[in-house]
Amino acid sequence: MRLFVAAVVAVQAIIVDTRQVGSVPGCPDLDVLEAEVDTSADFLNNLLLCFCKVQDKGKVDISCLYGSSLEHLEKATEAVKKANFSTNKISFQHTEFADSGLPSFVELAPALTSLEIRECTNFEPLVVPETTFKGLETPLKNLIIDSCGLKEIPSAITDLNQLETLILSNNKIEHVHAPRLLNKKKLNYLDLSGNFITTVDAGSFEPLQKLETLVFGERNYINDSVVDAIVTLKSLKTLDLSRADGIFEPPTEIFEALPHLEGLKMSGCSISSLEPGVFATLKNLKELDLRVNLIQNVSAYAFDGLSELNRLSLAGNYIRSIEKEIWTGLNKLKEIDLGWNEIKQLSPDAFSPLADNLETLNIRHNPLKDVPPSGLKKLRSLFLSECPIENIGPELLKDYNALETLDVAKCNLTELKPETFASQKHSLKNLHLQRNLFKTIDPKIIEELEALEQLDISGNPFLCDSEISKLILAIEDRFKTAAKEGKEFLLANANDTLCDRPYTLRRQPLLDVNSTELQPYDEKLDTTTSVQTTTIAASMTTAEDTTPFTLPDLFVGTKTNDTLFKEEPRRELYELNTANDPKNAMKEQEGNKNSAVVATVIVIAIISLIAIVAVMLFMRKKRKIASAEEGRSKRKTSKLDDGMVEIELDSRGPARK
Repeated sequence: MRLFVAAVVAVQAIIVDTRQVGSVPGCPDLDVLEAEVDTSADFLNNLLLCFCKVQDKGKVDISCLYGSSLEHLEKATEAVKKANFSTNKISFQHTEFADSGLPSFVELAPALTSLEIRECTNFEPLVVPETTFKGLETPLKNLIIDSCGLKEIPSAITDLNQLETLILSNNKIEHVHAPRLLNKKKLNYLDLSGNFITTVDAGSFEPLQKLETLVFGERNYINDSVVDAIVTLKSLKTLDLSRADGIFEPPTEIFEALPHLEGLKMSGCSISSLEPGVFATLKNLKELDLRVNLIQNVSAYAFDGLSELNRLSLAGNYIRSIEKEIWTGLNKLKEIDLGWNEIKQLSPDAFSPLADNLETLNIRHNPLKDVPPSGLKKLRSLFLSECPIENIGPELLKDYNALETLDVAKCNLTELKPETFASQKHSLKNLHLQRNLFKTIDPKIIEELEALEQLDISGNPFLCDSEISKLILAIEDRFKTAAKEGKEFLLANANDTLCDRPYTLRRQPLLDVNSTELQPYDEKLDTTTSVQTTTIAASMTTAEDTTPFTLPDLFVGTKTNDTLFKEEPRRELYELNTANDPKNAMKEQEGNKNSAVVATVIVIAIISLIAIVAVMLFMRKKRKIASAEEGRSKRKTSKLDDGMVEIELDSRGPARK
């Protein structure tokens, strides 16, 4: 019996100890807060807006969210100390600090290694007193102050000689003073983007001999002082100048001084052309991002010398033609993004120098009506979405024996034949056919693509007749086969894969249709009953009487989009923030359908209300007329004409209307 009691006590002790390790009493874990049973007013009123999450070895991360204060932080750090833990990381989000600025963090967390402050809500710039980091010179490794209105790099960070990451992005810094970055010999990552920097003191970056990543774009101006500072960073591997001002051509002086660069990002600049050999000194470059510039011309041999490059993005420019000489020297290129350009035609040998290595080709949103075979036998992903392609024949895909992903969404496709994928029966895993003009899809395509894991056919105007039942059965069989064999299969956006005709099944999900009840389609019988309406007055016009407003004289011909205006048509916006990775191009961003439904209901309600009011006014006027007629002479008559009342006096006298 004593042994049993001892065992119970030991188990309880283990449970208590486990609970203590997993949480900080008095400072809740945000991830498990919703599971708290106590929701009383006292609990909620005393709830800290700084939350504690216990990590390994008794280290705690404290997150202070919107509405929190330094008082909340003090209580949280005190709770951590009482639990015999140490505060490892503190982060603030949407916090308003006192006018005196940041506190002395060593008193709150003497072992602090990471401090993150983002999106301060103060109207004035955040104040960082000299005492803020005193005592943290050794433990503090990572410091982030983002969007807090700083006008200069705080002098309080000067003695933080163990910093490895420093992010001061999206502030109002104009000048980088040399002393502020002294003693930063271990700094590996520096982000000063989103400021207004125009001047960098000579020697400012010289202490940063271990810096491997510099982010210095978005509003900062790249002038001689900035270039002179960057070229001193001999260990730099990644340079991000995205959206920087002042870049009208590739800065070759930087390239010559930094031959060890592996990543170069200059998206959102003002580069208009690429001359031969402009990147030739960057022998180790692996990734080059030139999206959303003004590039119209890419000269032959422009990328010559980039023998290690494996990823290149030229999306969002004004490139009209592609010649095979452009790719000379790109011996290891695996991925290229040419989306959102103005390429109308490709020659069969356009990508021939890349045939041995290219795995991903992205040409989405170009005015391409046809894509010829290219001989890219190792290609795994081909993105052609939003191109006006009307037909994909077997010839297009015959060379792509290794193709795993094909995206032809939002094209003008009406039909696909099973033999189109004759070379991909054992390789194709992802097929994107959404937002085309398919009324049906041959079920043999699904049956013969043995490796298919994801199919998206949403947004097509499907004709749900007896013939489409074969497609429904083929999809259902693929689900059953995948489950039986332990494989993956997904019909993406199934709730948006809907019937368009007949009207009785319109907007019904395809897989919800009972295939055994489908009938042959007869267009003559496929009608809807129009809603009966009452015309109140001749001045009211129904929708059928309204002539649509058109501007035919502005267009050349009836089947063209070419206008008489000489200026170029406005291009669709290439969103840089949502397209950082070409592999995400196949993801759709669905519209807000609920707002359209609500707007429709409101319009119908307003029209109905107008009709009701008009009918009531008409009936009211009719009653007044009837009442007036009873009190008048029988020689007088009344007549109703189109809802308007016309009174005639005795015929023996002069008529008055």
